[in-house]
Amino acid sequence: MKIFGKTIGKEQPASFPVFRDMVRLAVRRQHPGATVENNEAGILMTLDGKKQECNLRNLFMEYNRSSKDKDEIIARWIRSLVVDIPDHGWMDAQITLRPTIKHLEYIGLGHANMQRHNPPDSLPFSPFIGELGVIIMRDLPGTVVAVTQANLDAWGVTFEEAMYCAINNMNMLPFPTVTNALIAGGSSKKGDQEEVGVVFEGDHLTATWLLIERFRDYLAQRLQGDYVAFIPIRGRMVAIRADEPGLIGQIQQNNRGFSNQNYALTSQCYHISGATTGGIVTVHKTGLNQGERITLDNKSMFARGNSATLPTPGVQPQMGMGGRQSPVDLSSWGGLSESTSDDSNKVRTPFDQGRR
Repeated sequence: MKIFGKTIGKEQPASFPVFRDMVRLAVRRQHPGATVENNEAGILMTLDGKKQECNLRNLFMEYNRSSKDKDEIIARWIRSLVVDIPDHGWMDAQITLRPTIKHLEYIGLGHANMQRHNPPDSLPFSPFIGELGVIIMRDLPGTVVAVTQANLDAWGVTFEEAMYCAINNMNMLPFPTVTNALIAGGSSKKGDQEEVGVVFEGDHLTATWLLIERFRDYLAQRLQGDYVAFIPIRGRMVAIRADEPGLIGQIQQNNRGFSNQNYALTSQCYHISGATTGGIVTVHKTGLNQGERITLDNKSMFARGNSATLPTPGVQPQMGMGGRQSPVDLSSWGGLSESTSDDSNKVRTPFDQGRR
């Protein structure tokens, strides 16, 4: 609270409508010629004749975690608001492609929004398992941009061909670094300790590694058998041996607040069997009445052995061909483009999605 203009104690974060007005005022001060209007998720800004629908929900969550840094949080967001996304042809675009796990709600929102564009566009995806799907994104310096159907049409390739490139590109990257190993029993001096879990906390692709067969095999070998994987947000993955139900339950409890973090993905966890190469992925269920287990479709391009059978990418369209549409810009609906930085949502816990 404030007494005689001075703040006494810790200042409480403002409500979302009040925070949105703070952002709107800051944008007007930074860009006097901009037109800024409120909408349900944030603001609709027109700058230099270009409209941008800016979703402020993730920014609001960051502000709630550190309200005293309000001015810097808003200023940093404004600086990164307008991003020049290169209009790549296929030859240049293919090396930037990455598969990216997203919640199906995120994908549905993107598709619905893009249907309102003129001309309409869509966000192609492949189902993964449970409440997750996979889109393709271009990994550019400082930002990642979703590949739309208009992009694929301009490049003259199918979604499957582009996904083939994206998976190959992931396979050429190093695995994410283990940030914490969970140890049970014994002592380090006697050497009778046992690793029962690993935590990965890395970049915007950390959770997406669950798609890759050789990474699933690596975890099965490291944990010496079946394991359960958690990917509550895009920058974090936790894998626990399947024969540690107590620890699995504890992490499930810790992940209950996943949706309050930036780039939240899912509260579901996934059982990976190490019995076969590439593993058999199912949605993990606990308790006696587990019901029918949801298993990754054998025909999925992410099931064991299938990624090697994807078609070879199509012929490169000649540079300069007409009809190419520019990529969707940052903040067009608050999700098609996003920063590659996760610094703002790092939460340091023993076990530490957008959907939007």
